[in-house]
Amino acid sequence: MRVRTVALLAPAALALAYALAACGGPEPVAAADAGWTYVGDGACQQCHADLAASFARTGMGRSLSRFDPATAPERFGPDGAGPVVCSDDGWCYQPFVRGDTLFQRETRPDTPGYARVEAADYVVGSGNATRSYLMAAGGAPGADAHGAYLTEMPLTWYVERALWDLSPGYDARSLRFDRPITLDCLTCHDARPGHEPSQNFFTDVPLGISCERCHGPGSAHVAAFEAGGAPSDSRIVNPASLSTDLQLDVCQQCHLTGETVYAPGHDATTYRPGRPLAAHRAVFVSQASLDDPVQFGIASHAERMMRSACFVESAGTGREMTCTTCHDPHTPTAELPADHFNATCASCHGPSAHLDACSRPEATTVELATAGDCVSCHMRTAGTSDIPHVSFTDHWIRRDPPPSRAATSTQTDVRGPTPFTLVDLAGDRRSGPEAEADLAVATFALYETVHPLPAYLPRITRLARAALAAGVERTDVRVALGRALAERDSLAAAREVLAQAAARDPASASAALWLGVVESRRGRHLEAAEALRDAVRLAPRLTEARVRLGTALLDAGRARDAAGVLAEAVAQDPLRHADAWNALGLAHLGLGATADAVSALRRAVALDPRLAVARANLGAALLAAGDPGAARAQLEAALRIDPDERSALGNLGVALGRLGQTAEAREALERLLRLDPTDARARAALAALPR
Repeated sequence: MRVRTVALLAPAALALAYALAACGGPEPVAAADAGWTYVGDGACQQCHADLAASFARTGMGRSLSRFDPATAPERFGPDGAGPVVCSDDGWCYQPFVRGDTLFQRETRPDTPGYARVEAADYVVGSGNATRSYLMAAGGAPGADAHGAYLTEMPLTWYVERALWDLSPGYDARSLRFDRPITLDCLTCHDARPGHEPSQNFFTDVPLGISCERCHGPGSAHVAAFEAGGAPSDSRIVNPASLSTDLQLDVCQQCHLTGETVYAPGHDATTYRPGRPLAAHRAVFVSQASLDDPVQFGIASHAERMMRSACFVESAGTGREMTCTTCHDPHTPTAELPADHFNATCASCHGPSAHLDACSRPEATTVELATAGDCVSCHMRTAGTSDIPHVSFTDHWIRRDPPPSRAATSTQTDVRGPTPFTLVDLAGDRRSGPEAEADLAVATFALYETVHPLPAYLPRITRLARAALAAGVERTDVRVALGRALAERDSLAAAREVLAQAAARDPASASAALWLGVVESRRGRHLEAAEALRDAVRLAPRLTEARVRLGTALLDAGRARDAAGVLAEAVAQDPLRHADAWNALGLAHLGLGATADAVSALRRAVALDPRLAVARANLGAALLAAGDPGAARAQLEAALRIDPDERSALGNLGVALGRLGQTAEAREALERLLRLDPTDARARAALAALPR
């Protein structure tokens, strides 16, 4: 892997490195040959009990767990509840414990009586910096064949400042209980989760990083040992015996984050230790973040270390610096000797080098120079650019780094009116058209999730078209191009590109899904339904495709078909998709199943009390059920959220008329006609009111 480095002034001759395992030959292979499978930590523990027990106490070993009130570091009040924390858009959350379960309660001050309570199923994070929480909907991964949809919860416990606050990314806009946990996210906190094609459906969720994440699949090694083989076995990877680049790749499979584009046929779970990370993925970050001497991300350790003179000048010495020069992955940092890191520095620099390198005014002798804390002087600590309330060590080792600073509650938002320039840190996996293809896909991901500037769209279009014209045949590139064209309102061109993607790759649920989305936007609802049926067939757990299929059928006037599809969608993932419950209610209403409509629409409102259209539709259903009083309450609530919701105004006029409140009914209907003078039903309802 070619690494981007910046040389600085400092001596470097590195010596101290940890062996990463008690087994593994001098020339390990990449344990990815056919037939080599994962065996789980239990098989490793039979021979490596001490290492396994020590590793289980590390941050990696505790990266995913169940909530245990006996050992939990979180703090609560005497009543078992934490503080109420609110987002800028009005959602408020409170954590509390009942029995052995952690819950989070959602309320809104502007919606009296509303409360939603959800239980945490998993804890993400070791507790060294943060603990965030996942909830599972639709089942329990590993408990049966069905699995569950995993989403993040709104509150996180920030260990350093001992406080509850919104989870990262929730400060400006609450994602509530709906933020999907993707395969990329879970894989870096877990062994190898079982996952079906979807955003966030998992069939198995192991607890914590496993031995085989760094050592590769263990089946061949275990079989050889059980057959009487020697402990030194090239059928398991010993990262300490790998080249510097490959050692760093083992760490950077998780400790290098950005806009990731996987090589065709790969995903987050398919990297094998011993193989180049650059052959597995491209990882794009902004050039500005690389050039920033102060800001750094929470998973930027190796990339920052590579800028250090210690790293740069160790190249070719035979004692190259890697992550394990300073960190033993099997031993918790808290259990290391107090002088561990100073001793590591001294093992390379030596007493006289310490005196030359140390810039403290009082360091006038070797003894005084070696008595200082090397890390505190040469590796600053600060809050990270992407996670609030945590202090991390910047691994860019410098003679005179910028001053350390405390963790803060918010970070400076570097997004502005100028598009970022993206750089592939995984090492230029490809060049030419393939590199353009990777960059097109990464740039669309950046546009969609982080920095929604329209200025990215022409760039994506140009890169993708150039790659395809040069002979690159990749579905992800065609999908990125089609979606970029759709974002530019070039729907006919987008439809052509996505139809080609679906035709060339008939196994791609993604191509079928986005073709259906574009057809819906073009008003071609039956054509959309055809594409979306393919997406559902190819990825039955992709609930988003099922919801869009139901909506397309509803828009096409196929209420009965829509109701069946939407009922399946909400049965799959009952804790999200308020829009699906709303559409299901509309389908039932169109079929004259008023009671079913009311039930579905009440569920939509319970999931999202701020969904004005769902309240308006619930009001209409209650009106159809002969309950104008209850209808009025829902319709007025809809209008408090959206004063221009026209169906709510019209049905409110009807409800008030039935309640005998003629003046108020007339006011509502006249207000609707001011918004839409062509509304014939409003005119008829107004004319029917008594004078």
